[in-house]
Amino acid sequence: MMVARLLLLTVLIAVIVSLSVVFSRPLLGLPAATPTAARGSPSPTVAAASPTPAFILAPTPTASPRPSPTPTRTPTTSCPPVPSGGRAGGFHSLTDVRVGHQPGFDRVVFEFGREQSAQDDVPVFHVERATSFTAISGQPVPVQGTVFWSIRVEAASIADQSGNLVYKGPRDLDPTTTLVRDVKQIEDFEAQMVWAIGLAQLECPRVTTLRSPLRLVIDLPSPPF
Repeated sequence: MMVARLLLLTVLIAVIVSLSVVFSRPLLGLPAATPTAARGSPSPTVAAASPTPAFILAPTPTASPRPSPTPTRTPTTSCPPVPSGGRAGGFHSLTDVRVGHQPGFDRVVFEFGREQSAQDDVPVFHVERATSFTAISGQPVPVQGTVFWSIRVEAASIADQSGNLVYKGPRDLDPTTTLVRDVKQIEDFEAQMVWAIGLAQLECPRVTTLRSPLRLVIDLPSPPF
């Protein structure tokens, strides 16, 4: 009986001591005891995934536009004879001479007026190669260019049959065309008229006649074509 009481007393003393320790910590300014959580196994560290490499497509090279080749022509070395033309009969006065460029050729035009009894056609003409020109006086006549064509017209003049001057334009044209460098009157005597055409290089003329008004047209190939 005595032993049981001693055991009970011991238990009570242990409880009282424990309680006193617990409640005395705040009074003494000590932090309350915090139960320690059981340490578990550390969580496995997951390695960060490597970024997927980005593939950048190289730009497709653009071909540079090639310049169009400049058309070239084989240099002219000779020309066939040019047939004479026109119609004989009557008298024609020269009214105009002009030079210009058309796509692919330079053009020289001789325009005529028709006197009474003259045919409704250009007067007789001859287009021939020439190496130099000489006036009626025997004096040489200089013409610009390296190649020359002679235009001889019969029964025609820069004046009418009464001697009145009809053509009042220049008798030495200095055109700005690429091929034709000079158009110059060489002779006008006894209804025979000669004009010279000076070229920068040899080209063969294409000769045509037109009406309304009467015109002798000489086309010579010249760039741009």
